[in-house]
Amino acid sequence: MAPTSTSRLRVRPRHCDAQAVVHAIRYHEFFEDAVLGWLDDRAGGYRRLRDDSGVDLVIVSSACEYREPARLDDDLEVDCDRERRGRTSLTLRCTVRRGTTVLAVGRITYVGVRDGAPSPLPAHL
Repeated sequence: MAPTSTSRLRVRPRHCDAQAVVHAIRYHEFFEDAVLGWLDDRAGGYRRLRDDSGVDLVIVSSACEYREPARLDDDLEVDCDRERRGRTSLTLRCTVRRGTTVLAVGRITYVGVRDGAPSPLPAHL
């Protein structure tokens, strides 16, 4: 298993609905930021991954399990871990926490693509 990468963020008004609760779609933005942090740690960043390997990552599946609401001004941590790696695909798990309370768990599956076709992922992913 690849090491965990942790992103931190404070919930801002733009993340929230009229009741000051984080809107459901915003979690996918939190996941994307956490994945980019994971790529920074594992591949030197998304741009470097593309430049060095020629592989682009394309989302084929994205899901979120909502457990508890996050609210305006909450300080959150988003852990990103590799859950599964295939020859051309990669599934990452993103866990949103407020302290020790898990608020949401996301799973995003990517396929490596080069020249419009599935391509093997670089070994360091």
